[in-house]
Amino acid sequence: MAGNTKDAWDEVGDRFAEWSRMLAERYKLRGEQLGANSLEDRRKLEEAVQGVTRQLDQAFTALGETLRDPEAKKSLGNAARAFGDAMSTTLSEAGDQIRSRFGSSGPSDKTD
Repeated sequence: MAGNTKDAWDEVGDRFAEWSRMLAERYKLRGEQLGANSLEDRRKLEEAVQGVTRQLDQAFTALGETLRDPEAKKSLGNAARAFGDAMSTTLSEAGDQIRSRFGSSGPSDKTD
């Protein structure tokens, strides 16, 4: 397990890079099995893999940098609180509507 945020996100990037290499190898092998091994096909494959790798790197780098930004952390905290408040209000209103429609579901005082 990583010791700090940067290391943790570096680990994520490394794991996705490893996975994308495995995907590229299998894709290439499958293309060879199907006979799609022309030079143009290989070039397209390499470009696609490089593009995916760049996009993953860009996404995870941006995510890591945003998570380390104090202002972004505060904004995320505010968003999480707002989400929690909205969920609480929604569930409370739903409970009120259920109780008003079907009555209280508390334990019965009747004994046999």
